[in-house]
Amino acid sequence: MNTFAASTRRVPRAALIGIVVLVAAFALLMVVRAGVLGGSTSDSSTAAPSTPLTPTPAKHTTPAKPAVVLLPGLPTQVAHALRYSKVVVVSLYTGSASGDRQAVASARKGARAAGAGFVAVNVTDDRKAGDIASFAGAVSSPAMLVVTRPGRIMTTMEGNVDTAVAMQAAHNAGARRR
Repeated sequence: MNTFAASTRRVPRAALIGIVVLVAAFALLMVVRAGVLGGSTSDSSTAAPSTPLTPTPAKHTTPAKPAVVLLPGLPTQVAHALRYSKVVVVSLYTGSASGDRQAVASARKGARAAGAGFVAVNVTDDRKAGDIASFAGAVSSPAMLVVTRPGRIMTTMEGNVDTAVAMQAAHNAGARRR
């Protein structure tokens, strides 16, 4: 017996007609669906041009920070610190003086405890000393200034300043620990 001939049978006519009907229905569905979603209409002169259905990427915008406005004539280091902090503790020192190092450390700790910015300025540099003198007047070192935006001096203390005093002066000027 021939097994190859016995296993292959003809596809019944009803099954073949069913497959053709399914393919035709699928094609009709695709045509109708395209017409409903984005196809042309019979009155194309009044229809608005359609936009492509590509998704636009979401824009992640962060609110812009307002620009910090500072007074003119501020020393460069003080102006830089005021751009990042509302209150800045400025410690003036002479590089070779014996007690100035302790005064700078106390002012730095007080500023950090109050949440204020900090700048140490060596007044042995003539250019920096001139900038500070035109900004703060005649101040001898060691000294501590508390400066607020836009560049106003709120407190001036000459001599060695304790950490608690520096923190309280910065706090009184508006520095708040975050």
